[in-house]
Amino acid sequence: MRRVLLRYRYWPLPILVWTVVVLASWSWNQALVEHKIVQLAADRAEFVFKMVETARLWNARHGGVYAAINEHTPPSPYLQVPDREITTPGGVRLTMVNPAYMTRQLIGVVAERTDLGLHLTSLKPLNPNNEADAWEKVQLRKFEQGGGNVLEAVFEEGVERFRFMAPLKVEAPCLKCHRHQGYQLGDIRGGLSVSFSAPPLRAQESLQLQRIGLMHLMTWALVTALILFGLVRFRRHIFELQTAKEQTESLVVERTAELREQVLERQQAEAQLRLFIESSGEGILGMDVSGRCTLANPEALRLLRAQPEHLLGKDLPATIHSCHSDGRPHTADSCALYRTLHSGQAVHDDSDVFWCVDGAAIPVEYRSQPLYADGYLLGAVITFSDISQRRAAEAALRKLSGAIEHSPVAAVITDRQGGIEYVNPRFSEMTGYSSADVLGQNPRVWQSGTTPLKTYERLWATISAGESWEGEWQNRTRQGRLFWARARISPIRNDRGEITHFVLLMEDISEHKAQEETIWRQANYDSLTALPNRTLFAQRLNQALGQAERNDAVCALFYIDLDGFKAVNDTHGHAAGDLLLQEVAQRLLACVRDSDTVARLGGDEFAIILSQVSGHDGARHVAENVVRTLRQAFLLNGEVAHVSGSIGIAFYPTHAATADALMRAADAAMYAVKAEGKGSYRFAANDA
Repeated sequence: MRRVLLRYRYWPLPILVWTVVVLASWSWNQALVEHKIVQLAADRAEFVFKMVETARLWNARHGGVYAAINEHTPPSPYLQVPDREITTPGGVRLTMVNPAYMTRQLIGVVAERTDLGLHLTSLKPLNPNNEADAWEKVQLRKFEQGGGNVLEAVFEEGVERFRFMAPLKVEAPCLKCHRHQGYQLGDIRGGLSVSFSAPPLRAQESLQLQRIGLMHLMTWALVTALILFGLVRFRRHIFELQTAKEQTESLVVERTAELREQVLERQQAEAQLRLFIESSGEGILGMDVSGRCTLANPEALRLLRAQPEHLLGKDLPATIHSCHSDGRPHTADSCALYRTLHSGQAVHDDSDVFWCVDGAAIPVEYRSQPLYADGYLLGAVITFSDISQRRAAEAALRKLSGAIEHSPVAAVITDRQGGIEYVNPRFSEMTGYSSADVLGQNPRVWQSGTTPLKTYERLWATISAGESWEGEWQNRTRQGRLFWARARISPIRNDRGEITHFVLLMEDISEHKAQEETIWRQANYDSLTALPNRTLFAQRLNQALGQAERNDAVCALFYIDLDGFKAVNDTHGHAAGDLLLQEVAQRLLACVRDSDTVARLGGDEFAIILSQVSGHDGARHVAENVVRTLRQAFLLNGEVAHVSGSIGIAFYPTHAATADALMRAADAAMYAVKAEGKGSYRFAANDA
């Protein structure tokens, strides 16, 4: 193989093998295409045969018809029936068109319209035109011997044509005419020859062969190129291996020199390591497999308040780890330092103490790491640090944590991105979310969807800038209940002044909000009808006038006084009067849009503010609707009562420029209606 790759004269061998494979594939595909073209020709001819055979059967079933004699349908001289020609009362001569005659005419039409050559023939033809040619006679004899359909490519006058022929058998309907000729059911009566030009199909065959040939040529060229490319790469790789071998031999020499330098460098590294150990900010102790101290860096001596002779060569666990923090002595099993030597496992502990030479105990965090060489345990290395200050800070933190845990205010701590890291019990009581539900989540999980997005944008901008935010918002409990909360969010910074966390303190003020809402509704809504009272009406009227001025629109004020209300009170009682006022309020609300205001000003006086109205026509439509609905009877506790309404209408800014002036104009118009007979409406001033 190496010889083939290195010598060019062997390279044509794989290309030759590949060429043989491609040629074999080309030959196989060529034969396949030839077969498909012949099959296509056979399918086409057989389809035509089936169509003619079907028409022949149809004709035989109908037994022939009479048709007018013309140039396309002359009398058949071969039809032996007494009445093969008849004349109609109108003088038209008709000839009998029997099934065979009909089939021949159909074949003639097909031959005229297509390039197909169709010939209905037999070894015993009645019509000389049906005489079989030499090729057809051969096929007919084969049919009589049990042969089937045949397709051959022949040359006629220098042009290749496909010739197809299939037998025509005697079927039951055919016996009507052929029984006297001695034929029986299933006999071969003759055959149908179908021929058509081969060049169109050969053109398709040639096109397919060209495409297949082009594909084979391209594939051959591509694979040949890949073979040559691979041979070149392999040859180059072999030369590279030879070069690498030579380079390796030279590197061995260089490496030997480098190893000498590495020994020197290792000695220097050991000196640097000792310097590192001595300069470390942690205490470092070493002990052998028997527990004797073999190393103590200056920081370890300082923390243990010892001199080197107090530790080196001494039983280290017995010297610095003899007792628990409560004075109970350690055993060989309870001492983690001994356990490192016995089991070879690393130990990490931050809840133990080391004992100083002077008898004082210091809380430490230490690691005891076994020391191996070539798989053998040589001892252990102990690193430790004094954590007295950390213990004090943890104690203070536990106090703070206890205060937060029992705080009456919900507390939430998040990271810089808003991920929740802590919630106190009061938060779970307030929201219904346990700590497991929200840890790692964003506070948006309890948002109600009613707080404006801009509120959250301002909140985030404030706390991201390092400032505290205070405000109120509406949240949603896990059970779906809405509640109001007063919240304060403050950033938490690290030693470098960077914001690391946020703390949220939240208090449920839903009850306080409900009380405020009750007080506000009592001050602004009529207790009987639940409509805005005079105070809220005045506010909304001023708002409507301001909106109309900004939008250059028209605002209408309806002043309504009930006619006959005192009589209802006197006749049916004050309870019935209250029911009537409530019903009037509902009927008035049904006459206006949601954006309009219906208010009770006191007693039996009501007002309507149409914030935007399309002039007099719009106001007149509403007024007529109000008058009509108030005239309808009221059913009060089973008794019928009747009232009507007198309405005064004033427009802003047409009739007045202020709310008070508009009220006076509408009131004057209402009294004008009262004076004219009540139960109607009137526009202010001289408006009709």
